[in-house]
Amino acid sequence: MQRKNSWKSWGRDTWQMIRRDLWNIRIVILVLAIYFTVAWYFLYTSCPLVLVTGFPCPGCGLSRAAFSILRGEFLQAWHLNPFIYAIVALAGAFCIRRYILHKETTSLKKWLLLLLIGMILFYIYRMIRYFPGEPPMSFYRDNLINRLLRAVGSV
Repeated sequence: MQRKNSWKSWGRDTWQMIRRDLWNIRIVILVLAIYFTVAWYFLYTSCPLVLVTGFPCPGCGLSRAAFSILRGEFLQAWHLNPFIYAIVALAGAFCIRRYILHKETTSLKKWLLLLLIGMILFYIYRMIRYFPGEPPMSFYRDNLINRLLRAVGSV
């Protein structure tokens, strides 16, 4: 009987942690939902760097890679941005540590830092190797800076 109550308590504690975490980031979730809705219907991309400068960002291809994984297209996901697998693994480790094991997650910060450094180095490599031709490393000419320059030049 004690084991049943401990599982019930664990489940209740886990659910409360999830609810508390979601509540703490509710504004971020709302802003992102609005931004991606606007980007989906009115803009040609959801990447702010591409919208403003036309240049791809270090995370370019991550959204498409995530959707490729969900469709079971694992090689396509790897081609778009191989760091999607590290992000999925790190997110999985975070969820397991926080919500299943109820342990601290600050030890994952070093892995997040390594992931970010790796993404930046890979971005530099892709910019040298593939830019401006092969997607997702493409240049988008219809960016905000070009529009402003054209508008100022025509005045």
